[in-house]
Amino acid sequence: MILGAIAVAAVATPSPQPNDPCGSIISIVTRPTITTSVCTVRPDHGLVENGYTNSVTTGVGGGTTINYPQSFVRFGVGRHMELAFSPPSFERTSLNDTLASGSSDMAFGAKWEIGYNAKAAWGAGFLISAPTGDPSFTAGATQYSGLINWSYTISPVFSAAGTVSFNSNSASNASGQFQQYSAFIPSLTITASLPGPPQQLFGEYVYYSHAGPALGTKSLIDVGYVRDFGEHVQFDIEWGFQPTVINGQKLHYFGAGLSLMN
Repeated sequence: MILGAIAVAAVATPSPQPNDPCGSIISIVTRPTITTSVCTVRPDHGLVENGYTNSVTTGVGGGTTINYPQSFVRFGVGRHMELAFSPPSFERTSLNDTLASGSSDMAFGAKWEIGYNAKAAWGAGFLISAPTGDPSFTAGATQYSGLINWSYTISPVFSAAGTVSFNSNSASNASGQFQQYSAFIPSLTITASLPGPPQQLFGEYVYYSHAGPALGTKSLIDVGYVRDFGEHVQFDIEWGFQPTVINGQKLHYFGAGLSLMN
């Protein structure tokens, strides 16, 4: 009878649930990678991500483009769910020896952390941008993105994360007319945690099935550093480049950002 009671008790005791990997600001902030963080802002909390990018296009018709503040405002509205809004950013470019400045398109979306275990987390989301920007900086039509996000802990130091996105985009074609096109964009990010305060190095590879209307594929590679200052502030810095030659041009860029969470 005693042995039977022990056996019943052992079966009835639930196994401990793994801790949700989404909690600290370093796990929630999405920038500066193209990969979207699987983690969502917690209910009744908010997060504002901001950044600056200086891009240099080399080759015939090249020049410099700056973009800021790249704000991405996110609100936790339920368990493992958030809403997001991206207001227009200011852009200035000297491409083709022509100076132009104005505002970019605005966007909104939502994201869900669907599940997790002791090693991994996975989720989904969507983003829709509206053609509200100035003529030189708008996509010219509404754009849609569907996202599948994931993360995996390889070891106490190394982690991997990725996003698979399916996109209906718009951009100017060779004739200067806006044209819709589809793009499949998977990405992979590897991070290495550093000793001390929450901080990490990252490297990312992104593949684009279409670089634009009637254009082929392209790739993007970027590396950077991210650090938390307490529980509410995060700083990031990155450098990236486009190894793919498109219309005789290449691209490299430098960026930095500051994110604030309450």
